[in-house]
Amino acid sequence: MFGSLLNYMKQIMRSAWNAQYRVLAGLAFMALAMVAIQYDEVLAPKVHGLSDGFGAIATDMSRRLTSFTL
Repeated sequence: MFGSLLNYMKQIMRSAWNAQYRVLAGLAFMALAMVAIQYDEVLAPKVHGLSDGFGAIATDMSRRLTSFTL
């Protein structure tokens, strides 16, 4: 009887832990989704602008270097 009671308690604890882990995983997913949305709306345009700026500088430098060699 005592063994079956322990098995029953073990099953209850496992199901409670599984439910808790599912809730925590859902909250973590929700937090990551919110961060991704904020990055896409706020930081990505600025990073794209920086990337375009570096691309323009690199293009200008390559034009200047080719003009010296010709």
